[in-house]
Amino acid sequence: MSVVAQGSGTIDAIQRPKSVFQRNLNLVRELSITSFKLKYTGSALGYVWSLVKPLMLFGIMYLVFSILLRVGKGDTDFPVQLLIAIVAWTFFTEATATAMNAVAGNGDLIRKAYFPRWILVVASTTSALLTFAINTTLVLVVTFALGDLHLTLRSLFVPLFYLELIVLVLGLSLLLSSLFVFFRDLGHIWEILSLVLFYGSGVVFPLMLIKSHTLLDLAGLNPVAQIIQDLRYSLVVSSPLNHSMVSLIGALEVVPIVLSIAVFGLGFLVFNRLTPKFAESL
Repeated sequence: MSVVAQGSGTIDAIQRPKSVFQRNLNLVRELSITSFKLKYTGSALGYVWSLVKPLMLFGIMYLVFSILLRVGKGDTDFPVQLLIAIVAWTFFTEATATAMNAVAGNGDLIRKAYFPRWILVVASTTSALLTFAINTTLVLVVTFALGDLHLTLRSLFVPLFYLELIVLVLGLSLLLSSLFVFFRDLGHIWEILSLVLFYGSGVVFPLMLIKSHTLLDLAGLNPVAQIIQDLRYSLVVSSPLNHSMVSLIGALEVVPIVLSIAVFGLGFLVFNRLTPKFAESL
Protein backbone atom coordinates (compact mmCIF):
# COMPACT_ATOMS: atom_id res chain seq x y z
CA MET A 1 0.00 0.00 0.00
CA SER A 2 1.30 3.44 -0.91
CA VAL A 3 2.28 5.75 1.91
CA VAL A 4 1.20 8.79 -0.12
CA ALA A 5 -2.38 8.14 0.94
CA GLN A 6 -1.60 9.47 4.41
CA GLY A 7 -2.02 13.11 3.35
CA SER A 8 0.27 16.08 3.25
CA GLY A 9 2.43 15.20 6.26
CA THR A 10 4.97 13.34 4.19
CA ILE A 11 5.17 16.08 1.55
CA ASP A 12 5.59 18.71 4.28
CA ALA A 13 8.47 16.69 5.74
CA ILE A 14 10.17 16.89 2.35
CA GLN A 15 9.60 20.58 1.76
CA ARG A 16 10.51 22.06 5.16
CA PRO A 17 13.63 24.29 4.80
CA LYS A 18 16.03 22.31 6.98
CA SER A 19 19.44 20.80 6.43
CA VAL A 20 19.61 17.95 3.94
CA PHE A 21 20.49 15.41 6.63
CA GLN A 22 17.73 16.53 8.97
CA ARG A 23 15.20 16.67 6.14
CA ASN A 24 16.06 13.15 5.01
CA LEU A 25 16.01 11.87 8.58
CA ASN A 26 12.57 13.41 9.16
CA LEU A 27 11.26 11.87 5.96
CA VAL A 28 12.58 8.44 6.88
CA ARG A 29 10.91 8.73 10.28
CA GLU A 30 7.58 9.89 8.82
CA LEU A 31 7.49 7.15 6.20
CA SER A 32 8.62 4.44 8.63
CA ILE A 33 5.93 5.27 11.19
CA THR A 34 3.28 5.56 8.48
CA SER A 35 4.24 2.22 6.95
CA PHE A 36 4.25 0.55 10.37
CA LYS A 37 0.76 1.89 11.14
CA LEU A 38 -0.63 0.92 7.73
CA LYS A 39 0.28 -2.73 8.28
CA TYR A 40 -2.22 -2.99 11.12
CA THR A 41 -4.89 -0.50 10.02
CA GLY A 42 -8.35 -2.01 10.30
CA SER A 43 -7.23 -5.19 12.09
CA ALA A 44 -8.82 -6.22 15.37
CA LEU A 45 -5.57 -7.05 17.15
CA GLY A 46 -3.59 -4.15 15.69
CA TYR A 47 0.05 -4.05 16.75
CA VAL A 48 -0.38 -7.32 18.67
CA TRP A 49 -0.03 -9.07 15.31
CA SER A 50 3.67 -8.17 15.36
CA LEU A 51 3.98 -10.61 18.27
CA VAL A 52 1.32 -13.12 17.30
CA LYS A 53 2.66 -13.94 13.83
CA PRO A 54 6.17 -15.11 14.85
CA LEU A 55 4.72 -16.98 17.84
CA MET A 56 2.23 -18.80 15.60
CA LEU A 57 4.99 -19.66 13.13
CA PHE A 58 7.11 -20.88 16.03
CA GLY A 59 4.27 -23.09 17.28
CA ILE A 60 3.73 -24.67 13.87
CA MET A 61 7.42 -25.26 13.24
CA TYR A 62 7.96 -26.67 16.73
CA LEU A 63 5.03 -29.06 16.33
CA VAL A 64 6.10 -30.31 12.91
CA PHE A 65 9.87 -30.49 13.28
CA SER A 66 10.39 -31.09 16.99
CA ILE A 67 7.34 -33.11 18.04
CA LEU A 68 6.64 -35.04 14.83
CA LEU A 69 10.04 -35.25 13.13
CA ARG A 70 12.02 -35.22 16.40
CA VAL A 71 14.50 -32.60 15.23
CA GLY A 72 16.62 -31.42 18.15
CA LYS A 73 15.61 -34.41 20.26
CA GLY A 74 17.30 -34.30 23.66
CA ASP A 75 18.32 -30.66 23.27
CA THR A 76 16.51 -28.66 25.96
CA ASP A 77 17.59 -25.38 24.32
CA PHE A 78 16.06 -26.25 20.95
CA PRO A 79 12.74 -24.36 21.40
CA VAL A 80 14.56 -21.12 22.20
CA GLN A 81 17.02 -21.69 19.37
CA LEU A 82 14.07 -22.11 17.03
CA LEU A 83 12.40 -18.93 18.30
CA ILE A 84 15.59 -16.90 17.81
CA ALA A 85 15.90 -18.17 14.24
CA ILE A 86 12.24 -17.49 13.41
CA VAL A 87 12.43 -13.90 14.67
CA ALA A 88 15.56 -13.20 12.60
CA TRP A 89 14.06 -14.93 9.55
CA THR A 90 10.76 -13.08 9.89
CA PHE A 91 12.61 -9.77 9.80
CA PHE A 92 14.62 -10.88 6.76
CA THR A 93 11.57 -11.95 4.72
CA GLU A 94 9.25 -9.15 5.85
CA ALA A 95 11.80 -6.41 5.18
CA THR A 96 12.83 -7.65 1.74
CA ALA A 97 9.28 -8.46 0.60
CA THR A 98 7.93 -5.09 1.74
CA ALA A 99 10.87 -3.07 0.42
CA MET A 100 10.53 -4.69 -2.99
CA ASN A 101 7.38 -2.62 -3.56
CA ALA A 102 8.72 0.51 -1.83
CA VAL A 103 9.46 2.31 -5.09
CA ALA A 104 6.88 0.74 -7.41
CA GLY A 105 4.08 1.32 -4.89
CA ASN A 106 4.82 5.02 -4.41
CA GLY A 107 4.77 6.37 -7.93
CA ASP A 108 2.46 9.24 -6.94
CA LEU A 109 4.80 10.38 -4.19
CA ILE A 110 7.80 10.21 -6.53
CA ARG A 111 6.03 12.38 -9.09
CA LYS A 112 4.85 14.95 -6.53
CA ALA A 113 8.14 15.78 -4.83
CA TYR A 114 11.85 15.40 -5.31
CA PHE A 115 13.77 13.56 -2.62
CA PRO A 116 16.40 10.80 -2.58
CA ARG A 117 14.53 7.69 -3.73
CA TRP A 118 16.54 5.41 -1.46
CA ILE A 119 14.65 6.96 1.46
CA LEU A 120 11.60 4.89 0.46
CA VAL A 121 13.60 1.68 0.83
CA VAL A 122 15.29 2.72 4.07
CA ALA A 123 11.92 3.72 5.53
CA SER A 124 10.38 0.40 4.55
CA THR A 125 13.29 -1.48 6.11
CA THR A 126 13.08 0.66 9.24
CA SER A 127 9.40 -0.17 9.57
CA ALA A 128 10.24 -3.89 9.54
CA LEU A 129 13.05 -3.14 11.97
CA LEU A 130 10.54 -1.77 14.48
CA THR A 131 8.71 -5.10 14.42
CA PHE A 132 12.04 -6.91 14.69
CA ALA A 133 12.94 -4.89 17.80
CA ILE A 134 9.63 -5.80 19.43
CA ASN A 135 10.06 -9.48 18.62
CA THR A 136 13.68 -9.50 19.79
CA THR A 137 12.60 -8.04 23.12
CA LEU A 138 10.03 -10.83 23.37
CA VAL A 139 12.70 -13.46 22.72
CA LEU A 140 15.01 -12.04 25.38
CA VAL A 141 12.19 -11.96 27.92
CA VAL A 142 11.16 -15.55 27.13
CA THR A 143 14.70 -16.92 27.20
CA PHE A 144 15.44 -15.12 30.46
CA ALA A 145 12.20 -16.40 32.03
CA LEU A 146 12.99 -19.96 30.97
CA GLY A 147 16.54 -19.70 32.23
CA ASP A 148 17.93 -20.49 28.77
CA LEU A 149 19.73 -17.19 28.29
CA HIS A 150 23.49 -17.82 28.61
CA LEU A 151 25.36 -14.51 28.52
CA THR A 152 29.09 -14.90 27.95
CA LEU A 153 31.82 -12.95 26.21
CA ARG A 154 30.37 -14.25 22.94
CA SER A 155 27.20 -12.28 23.69
CA LEU A 156 29.11 -9.03 23.15
CA PHE A 157 29.12 -9.80 19.42
CA VAL A 158 25.30 -9.97 19.18
CA PRO A 159 24.91 -6.28 18.16
CA LEU A 160 27.44 -6.89 15.38
CA PHE A 161 25.44 -9.87 14.11
CA TYR A 162 22.28 -7.76 14.11
CA LEU A 163 24.15 -5.01 12.25
CA GLU A 164 25.32 -7.56 9.68
CA LEU A 165 21.72 -8.73 9.20
CA ILE A 166 20.52 -5.15 8.72
CA VAL A 167 23.27 -4.43 6.17
CA LEU A 168 22.39 -7.60 4.25
CA VAL A 169 18.66 -6.84 4.32
CA LEU A 170 19.17 -3.23 3.25
CA GLY A 171 21.40 -4.28 0.36
CA LEU A 172 18.89 -6.85 -0.86
CA SER A 173 16.06 -4.35 -0.41
CA LEU A 174 17.80 -1.74 -2.56
CA LEU A 175 18.52 -4.33 -5.23
CA LEU A 176 15.05 -5.89 -5.25
CA SER A 177 13.13 -2.60 -5.10
CA SER A 178 15.02 -1.11 -8.05
CA LEU A 179 14.72 -4.21 -10.23
CA PHE A 180 11.04 -4.74 -9.34
CA VAL A 181 10.13 -1.44 -11.01
CA PHE A 182 11.09 -2.98 -14.36
CA PHE A 183 10.67 -6.74 -13.76
CA ARG A 184 7.46 -7.51 -11.88
CA ASP A 185 8.09 -11.26 -12.15
CA LEU A 186 10.82 -10.71 -9.57
CA GLY A 187 8.19 -10.84 -6.83
CA HIS A 188 7.32 -14.46 -7.66
CA ILE A 189 10.96 -15.39 -8.13
CA TRP A 190 11.88 -13.97 -4.72
CA GLU A 191 9.10 -15.97 -3.05
CA ILE A 192 10.64 -19.18 -4.39
CA LEU A 193 14.18 -18.14 -3.49
CA SER A 194 13.04 -17.21 0.02
CA LEU A 195 11.63 -20.70 0.48
CA VAL A 196 14.94 -22.21 -0.64
CA LEU A 197 16.84 -19.91 1.72
CA PHE A 198 14.53 -20.86 4.59
CA TYR A 199 15.60 -24.49 4.47
CA GLY A 200 19.16 -23.61 3.53
CA SER A 201 19.69 -21.31 6.49
CA GLY A 202 19.13 -23.78 9.32
CA VAL A 203 16.05 -21.96 10.60
CA VAL A 204 14.29 -25.12 11.80
CA PHE A 205 17.38 -27.11 12.69
CA PRO A 206 20.84 -26.29 14.05
CA LEU A 207 23.50 -26.48 11.35
CA MET A 208 25.54 -28.59 13.74
CA LEU A 209 23.23 -31.49 12.82
CA ILE A 210 24.99 -31.60 9.46
CA LYS A 211 27.61 -34.32 9.90
CA SER A 212 29.64 -33.57 6.79
CA HIS A 213 32.20 -30.84 7.47
CA THR A 214 32.25 -30.03 3.76
CA LEU A 215 28.49 -29.42 3.63
CA LEU A 216 28.70 -27.51 6.89
CA ASP A 217 31.38 -25.25 5.46
CA LEU A 218 29.23 -24.60 2.37
CA ALA A 219 26.20 -23.81 4.53
CA GLY A 220 28.39 -21.43 6.50
CA LEU A 221 28.92 -19.29 3.40
CA ASN A 222 25.24 -18.31 3.55
CA PRO A 223 25.14 -15.01 5.50
CA VAL A 224 21.64 -15.69 6.87
CA ALA A 225 22.68 -19.14 8.12
CA GLN A 226 25.82 -17.72 9.69
CA ILE A 227 23.92 -14.94 11.47
CA ILE A 228 21.27 -17.31 12.85
CA GLN A 229 23.86 -19.83 14.01
CA ASP A 230 26.00 -17.15 15.63
CA LEU A 231 23.00 -15.67 17.45
CA ARG A 232 22.18 -19.11 18.84
CA TYR A 233 25.71 -19.68 20.06
CA SER A 234 25.96 -16.18 21.50
CA LEU A 235 22.71 -16.20 23.47
CA VAL A 236 21.55 -19.74 24.15
CA VAL A 237 23.90 -22.63 23.41
CA SER A 238 26.18 -23.18 26.39
CA SER A 239 28.08 -26.18 25.07
CA PRO A 240 31.65 -25.83 23.75
CA LEU A 241 31.98 -24.44 20.25
CA ASN A 242 32.58 -27.37 17.98
CA HIS A 243 33.07 -26.14 14.44
CA SER A 244 30.83 -23.16 15.17
CA MET A 245 30.90 -20.15 12.89
CA VAL A 246 30.97 -17.81 15.86
CA SER A 247 34.77 -18.05 16.03
CA LEU A 248 35.79 -14.71 14.55
CA ILE A 249 39.32 -15.88 13.81
CA GLY A 250 38.07 -18.56 11.41
CA ALA A 251 38.12 -17.91 7.67
CA LEU A 252 34.54 -19.10 7.33
CA GLU A 253 33.27 -16.23 9.47
CA VAL A 254 34.85 -13.64 7.18
CA VAL A 255 33.26 -14.89 3.96
CA PRO A 256 29.55 -14.33 4.82
CA ILE A 257 30.39 -10.95 6.35
CA VAL A 258 32.15 -9.93 3.14
CA LEU A 259 29.19 -11.28 1.14
CA SER A 260 26.77 -9.15 3.20
CA ILE A 261 28.84 -6.03 2.54
CA ALA A 262 29.15 -6.96 -1.15
CA VAL A 263 25.36 -7.38 -1.44
CA PHE A 264 24.88 -3.96 0.12
CA GLY A 265 27.38 -2.42 -2.31
CA LEU A 266 25.74 -4.10 -5.29
CA GLY A 267 22.27 -3.02 -4.20
CA PHE A 268 23.45 0.57 -3.69
CA LEU A 269 25.11 0.73 -7.12
CA VAL A 270 22.19 -0.84 -8.99
CA PHE A 271 19.67 1.38 -7.21
CA ASN A 272 21.61 4.56 -8.04
CA ARG A 273 22.05 3.45 -11.66
CA LEU A 274 18.32 2.80 -12.16
CA THR A 275 16.96 5.73 -10.11
CA PRO A 276 16.77 8.20 -13.07
CA LYS A 277 14.49 5.75 -14.91
CA PHE A 278 11.97 5.23 -12.09
CA ALA A 279 9.62 8.12 -12.90
CA GLU A 280 9.15 7.15 -16.54
CA SER A 281 8.48 3.50 -15.65
CA LEU A 282 5.87 4.07 -12.91
